Amino acid sequence: MPTASIIVTSYNIEPYIEECLESVAAQSLQDIEVLVVDDGSSDGTPDKIREFASRDSRFVPVLLGENSPGGVATAANAGLERATGRWVGFVDGDDFVERDMFERLVQAAESEGAELAMCKYAEVDDASGQRSEPADAHRWAALDRASYDLDPTTRQQFLRFIAVPWRKLYRRTLLEQNAIRFPVGDYFYEDNPFHWFALVSARSIAVVPTVLAYHRVARAGQTMSTADERLFRIFAHHDTIHDWLAARNVLEIYQTTLLTWVISQLEWISRRTPEPLRPALYDTVRPIFGHYPVGTVQRALTEGSKGEQTRRLTLAVAKDNRAGFLKVLSGRPATDNKVLVGWHHLRYSGVRETASMTRKYAQNRLEANPRLQTVARLGGSKARVDHADLFFGLAVLQQQVACLQEQVARLAEAQDAAAAPVNPAVAPEVAGPR
Repeated sequence: MPTASIIVTSYNIEPYIEECLESVAAQSLQDIEVLVVDDGSSDGTPDKIREFASRDSRFVPVLLGENSPGGVATAANAGLERATGRWVGFVDGDDFVERDMFERLVQAAESEGAELAMCKYAEVDDASGQRSEPADAHRWAALDRASYDLDPTTRQQFLRFIAVPWRKLYRRTLLEQNAIRFPVGDYFYEDNPFHWFALVSARSIAVVPTVLAYHRVARAGQTMSTADERLFRIFAHHDTIHDWLAARNVLEIYQTTLLTWVISQLEWISRRTPEPLRPALYDTVRPIFGHYPVGTVQRALTEGSKGEQTRRLTLAVAKDNRAGFLKVLSGRPATDNKVLVGWHHLRYSGVRETASMTRKYAQNRLEANPRLQTVARLGGSKARVDHADLFFGLAVLQQQVACLQEQVARLAEAQDAAAAPVNPAVAPEVAGPR
């Protein structure tokens, strides 16, 4: 029995598959089997897999005859059915990993007696090669131990991490004893239910706070590049997870966290939804919120620390207010207009969140622009920063000041109102939404 079975899934990624397989072959953990499952590619990907496997007996090609309707779920499940290792890991066929990734994950899990292990990952822009942190990178700051026993509180903490399986290691007996597989259907992001199934079933998880995996983004044909109603299919996973939790009599424990997950999906998908498809988005999510009282929705918003715009958007759905939902989404700026984006985030996200996003933006600009790096190093250099950069920075600073002034004024008004004597004969004015 090998120490680990590594499942590589692929579909029409001929330019990337060899780099991926080379990074897996170079693992410092040598006692591995690598199941390379191709989901019926129509390009040269299968040929590259066969050729690579002919040079390394640890690699086993699993070439499906045609592209499956279940997408990556069918391919991943095919790998799980053939896995024989004590541990199971995944790698996307267009990604690559550090040479010590699986050795470190196995060591962490076994030394802590855990059933799961998880590491950090970085995103790699396919066009520029630029590396950046994923959206959940900030959640690692709250992790200060090598492992965690999984109870309802810590499970909720880890369920908030991005659900991807390729930065985790799974004890195979955990998957087999709990019949954990990827759900197969006509939808995307099947790793979300798998993430829930594993975390709710496991007793403990080890963490390795080091970037060991690199996930390619902005690649043509990638799911994340999809910007039409196909993205709405992710919401079907609510029912899958809901029914799974109910069958195990733990729905009451995790239903608020599940609703927080739905709200998080609504938050980012609504930003990518063009105006003509916004009514269809409402029709997709409204039945889900129809299962929950408004009080549960409000608790989910608090648990997820959601901002004002997301709160307004979510409550509009919860109260069956289609017009209010569309009004919240109206007037969103084009993402290529930096000034409007900065103003929009300041208005709806607040100073703290905008400052964080501005810092990340500035850091990415610095890393991607050699002229800006020269300015940062030399200070007095004659290297020029383009007007778009200056205009964006000045606009953000100006709006931050204006926003702070507005917040101070509102606080002063609230304090004056609280200090004023109350006349019981005069009914208080009810403030409407601004």
